[in-house]
Amino acid sequence: HRPDAGAAGGAAGARAGRIQRSDTTVNASPPRPAVLVLDDDAAVRRTMRKFLEVYGYAAVEAATFEQAIRVVRTGHVFAVILDVRLPGSHTGLDVLDPLRARPELADIPVLVMTGGLVSDEEERLITRHRAHLFYKPEGFDTLLSFLDQLTGRDRMV
Repeated sequence: HRPDAGAAGGAAGARAGRIQRSDTTVNASPPRPAVLVLDDDAAVRRTMRKFLEVYGYAAVEAATFEQAIRVVRTGHVFAVILDVRLPGSHTGLDVLDPLRARPELADIPVLVMTGGLVSDEEERLITRHRAHLFYKPEGFDTLLSFLDQLTGRDRMV
């Protein structure tokens, strides 16, 4: 039995263990909050996904009302960004009622984007569901900075 070798081996093992735990701690990052992006334009969804990733979010993309409703039913989104105008019989605003009906999604941030005008009735619907209206010429950077403010992520370091 060689006590010195055991002590050295133990110290090296302890140091190696600390380094390994430290690396694990440093590399471990919390999961990115998922944001539902509903827009029929694939280029808009792709651009929004890239901006969301830069801001520390994960995008869950939906091109149709039906796809968005499937995502809403899972209840696993942190926020929603939706386009008002969609092809077919539904608009992005049709997502608001089922979204807010789910208790776990009743208070999440909702950002509504449109490239056109909204009617007074649509504006009242947006307000009633505590959503925020943005016009598509508005930069994605502005949109996501506002989302960070709504969620308190702008204060996270």
